[in-house]
Amino acid sequence: MRSLNHKKYFQVGVTLVELIVVIAITGVLAGIALPSYRNMIISNRISSVTSDFHGSLLLARSEALKRSVTVSMCKSSNADSDGASCDGSQSVAGTNVGWGSGWIMFIDTNRDGILNDDDVAIRAQGRLIANPEDGAIVPSNAVEFISFGLTGQTFTAVNFQITAPSGYANLERAVCVVIGGRARVGKAPDCL
Repeated sequence: MRSLNHKKYFQVGVTLVELIVVIAITGVLAGIALPSYRNMIISNRISSVTSDFHGSLLLARSEALKRSVTVSMCKSSNADSDGASCDGSQSVAGTNVGWGSGWIMFIDTNRDGILNDDDVAIRAQGRLIANPEDGAIVPSNAVEFISFGLTGQTFTAVNFQITAPSGYANLERAVCVVIGGRARVGKAPDCL
């Protein structure tokens, strides 16, 4: 007859060697995956910024055609505040984020490219890029506003460069606006 007090105990778990092997394999896999993951994150961020900026240019042109007025977009460092205003400082990659600080789209009644009291704001876009190390949106000819006339034309051809962090230049994009007002996206520097 068996004793009721006699029970078998089994130990469940892993040995130290098994744990070290699993940690080593995890470390190797993480070392392989992290650079690809960072590349994917930066690529998605640049695509998002490019898409937002391109979409705003298309909307500005569309609003100019629809309303038969001049619609302008200007760079703004306080676009998401109540007292939003245009920022006339020069955009320089590596020094500031340029148009990445935001922009304002408005009906430009006096066609000066500056948001005045008698102008009507259509849309404001807040900061898209946090700091210059993350990239910038820089116009090729230092324009700080772009206007679309009542026929949708602009008389300012410009290539906006969307720069990437250091070491990721192959991910950079450009948004090119031609004299006729059409905007398209391509590879930096010239919408190739």
